[in-house]
Amino acid sequence: MSGRPVIVVGAGGHGAVVADALLAEGRTVLGFVDPRPDSAIGLPGLDLLGSDDNLDPEAGYDLANGIGGTGAGGDRDLRRRVQVRLEARGFHFTSVRHPSVVVSPHAALAVGVQLLARSVVQAGARIEAGAIVNTGVIIEHGCRIGAFTHCASGAILCGEVEVGEGSHIGAGAVIRQGVRLEPGVVVGAGAVVLEAGVGEGMLIGVPARRRGIA
Repeated sequence: MSGRPVIVVGAGGHGAVVADALLAEGRTVLGFVDPRPDSAIGLPGLDLLGSDDNLDPEAGYDLANGIGGTGAGGDRDLRRRVQVRLEARGFHFTSVRHPSVVVSPHAALAVGVQLLARSVVQAGARIEAGAIVNTGVIIEHGCRIGAFTHCASGAILCGEVEVGEGSHIGAGAVIRQGVRLEPGVVVGAGAVVLEAGVGEGMLIGVPARRRGIA
């Protein structure tokens, strides 16, 4: 674990949870940056430090990506774009691992992956950079989770599932063992996915069926 202090990029709900997890790890959190101070949630005792224009890559801190998303509507690629832009300026994005998580020593996690409270990552799983494994998510054996994918709270990915980068697995969704989802797939909350899905659409229902994203 890096000993460097951290600034969280994004002071909304996900940013608050990320900051809370970092504090639980024993990390020093300096505060948040967010260009929308009126919508900031943050955490008590942590300051809003302005926008990311105020950040200095030589100042001796890491960043944590506090931008979340629901997968449908809005700017689905904002999280990736902001992180890539700041990395190009020389910033390092730290990993986040709440102390309550269970992670097999035989899983492979890229730098910058966020594992939030009570999530589980089993043997042989591989999770790429920028991915969120949110509260209570179960990633079973041999799963492959693409970069900047968000597995929302309570999702269950059974063994050998593959999820392409930039996808969103909704809260409480279940993905059957061996299913392969192409990049950009959105799985609705509570859906049960029994067969492969391609990008640019939403899988909803039990069993899941495709519809366009609103």
